[in-house]
Amino acid sequence: MAGIYLHVPFCRQACNYCDFHFSTNTRNLDAMVQAIVAEARLRAPHFLGLAKGKVQTFYLGGGTPSLLPPESIKTLVSGVSKALNLDVTSLDEVTLEANPEDLSAECIDAWLENGFNRLSVGIQSFDNETLAWMNRAHTGEQAEKGIQLAHKAGFETITADLIYGVPTDRHWKEDVRRALALPIRHLSAYALTVEPKTLLGTLVKRGEEVPAPDQQTVKEYNHLCKTMEDLGWSHYETSNWAAPRENDVYWIAAHNHAYWSGMPYLGLGPGAHGFFPPQRYANVSSNSAYLRAIERQTLQDSREVLSPSDRYNEAIMTGLRTAKGICPSSLQAAHGFRPDVVDSQAWFTALDCGDLISIEEGRYRIPEPRWITGDHVSASLFHVG
Repeated sequence: MAGIYLHVPFCRQACNYCDFHFSTNTRNLDAMVQAIVAEARLRAPHFLGLAKGKVQTFYLGGGTPSLLPPESIKTLVSGVSKALNLDVTSLDEVTLEANPEDLSAECIDAWLENGFNRLSVGIQSFDNETLAWMNRAHTGEQAEKGIQLAHKAGFETITADLIYGVPTDRHWKEDVRRALALPIRHLSAYALTVEPKTLLGTLVKRGEEVPAPDQQTVKEYNHLCKTMEDLGWSHYETSNWAAPRENDVYWIAAHNHAYWSGMPYLGLGPGAHGFFPPQRYANVSSNSAYLRAIERQTLQDSREVLSPSDRYNEAIMTGLRTAKGICPSSLQAAHGFRPDVVDSQAWFTALDCGDLISIEEGRYRIPEPRWITGDHVSASLFHVG
């Protein structure tokens, strides 16, 4: 069991690039907290029959869950825990996504008291002009002070998010330097993507914004890869790096790593997804529709039963996003397909041109320098039909 994900669908303001489900109208915040707890009760019978005490992680994401008042977070965590017969304090990893402007002493202490042992902080950049361009609500200085405060208060595990490939005058090397000067043990970095239903997407379509050139994006990614390698961090997934612990163990994000491994998980809240093989569900991405459904004691979601071909294609996609890569014989055993048979020409072409390399007996991965554009390799190996 990968774990439990709660989606808090509120943000103070809309970042210009974000296409996650959220609302800046927090009028129904208390009702939403109660509704997510009620959804947990509705899903509990099915969940408890499958989980069998194997839950390892709990993740409060969004949106911006850190904008919830401490009392609301307590209500949410305790209510969901009770509904699912869960002791959050016994789990390996309990994560809360937070924005720097919310990292106050009062909130940090409350999060620790409610069982959170890991913070995921959405910094994105330390450059104030770039943050303003993104429409973020914090400054670089707030991010630095907030992470130092959280670490001093008792958060041993902190991860920071950065975005590269941004069309501003920001100096990427300085962003990386400032992040690594902080007491973090994990770093996630994502290329800025222009999504059509965002403000940035609209501005680019109008010609009022121009995306960063591909050469800049690749250069910044390569700089980060080299910097982290020199420090001994593990680049264990395309966008994620973990600091070393001891005995070749790293501070990986256990919750997300389980997603990439195809493990089942429970999703709660509007816009949240859940996965209980072979079925996936997606809750309605509308706060009002979600609240109405829960008030009627019903679940408004779309459901899909994944075929062996679907599961195989997803295993190819997620596997090739990790340093562990894929094992054709394991794919055959789990899903009935293997890439060197599904399309032998595509498989051997990828090997011949270096898009795939052998890393140990029976396993293959995309080499790090090509990881940033590796999705086309995965797609070429899909089973179609």
